[in-house]
Amino acid sequence: MDRRLFALLSGVLLGTVSESSLAPALPVVQKAFAVGPEAAQGVVSLGLLGATLAYLPVAALSGRWGAGRLFRLGLLLHALFALLLALAPSLFALYLFRFLQGVATAMVVGLVPGLAATAYPKARGYALGLVASTVATGTLLGPALGGLAAGAGLPFVFLLPLPLALLALLLSGDLPELPPQGGALAALFQTPGFIRALLATGLYFLHTLGSTVALAFYLGTEGMAPGTIGGVLLVGPLQLLFLGAWAGRVADRLGYRRVALLGAYLLVGAGLLFGLLPLLHPLWGAALGLGLLGVGRALFQAANNALVLSLAPKGTEGLASGALSVARALGQALGSALAGGLLGLFYRLLPEHGLAFAATVFLLTLLMGLSAFLVRANP
Repeated sequence: MDRRLFALLSGVLLGTVSESSLAPALPVVQKAFAVGPEAAQGVVSLGLLGATLAYLPVAALSGRWGAGRLFRLGLLLHALFALLLALAPSLFALYLFRFLQGVATAMVVGLVPGLAATAYPKARGYALGLVASTVATGTLLGPALGGLAAGAGLPFVFLLPLPLALLALLLSGDLPELPPQGGALAALFQTPGFIRALLATGLYFLHTLGSTVALAFYLGTEGMAPGTIGGVLLVGPLQLLFLGAWAGRVADRLGYRRVALLGAYLLVGAGLLFGLLPLLHPLWGAALGLGLLGVGRALFQAANNALVLSLAPKGTEGLASGALSVARALGQALGSALAGGLLGLFYRLLPEHGLAFAATVFLLTLLMGLSAFLVRANP
């Protein structure tokens, strides 16, 4: 693999692992600070909010300061806030440092899709398939690693990104640059099909992280240790690690819209089973449900990311990349918040065995809406 692409993928993995690694550790946050699930999940949501607010400003600044310089500065700041989070004395401090770390995440992750597409114009689907695989892998690997680290203590969850930050810094000396950027955000959003593809991205990530948070809480109520929960959640990342490049090649060959639509249909079908199987057997049902989601996730994300960037007019690659990251972060933040709110409600209204089922089915309705967006967007 090209060193430049490997550096970009390392940064993506850093950001997404940091964003998602707290999911199985939220019960530990609850106990440590004596709060409910609504307050605990705020540690996740505020990091995503910081990233969401920063993605587009970072894309605009890249034209002045250079994408490579912003990327490396973001790595340094991300590592600094990881150390501060590990030492945080209160829930308020966790909120503050997670928000600021989210801003650093935007500096690392925000421009990667545009840089990858620019560096590999004849293999855009393949390059973005690897980026998509890394985003999805980090999004799902984070909870797995977070669960394992939480067994040793909450500070170790926050320290997880440090090795990835060092690796990305060592590899990032000769990053590619974006072409001259001069497009306007309004023109980008007026491009036919762009908004629908972007909304599909947001709904996909809402379901992905929301269902992961719901499942993590559910397995915790079933008496599983954080390490066991993390091990179960490894099923999804392992699939995406092997399927991402393949999915990108399929999208290059068959067309981005067609493959994104196929992936969405597969996700809806597998999501129905994902909401039911853990109720039959918490451990094996959860593992099987995650496994069924893998192919649809790989196909949808590789194809839809390539679709978003292929629709962007020349000179708006940075803005399109930032908009894609905003959609991802907003979807994750809403998914986490909805899962936390629903779980808080069902703690009071329903027995513990209904938590994962109710939350997952609610999020599944939004995933069905994702499929509807793609159907209307299909020419």
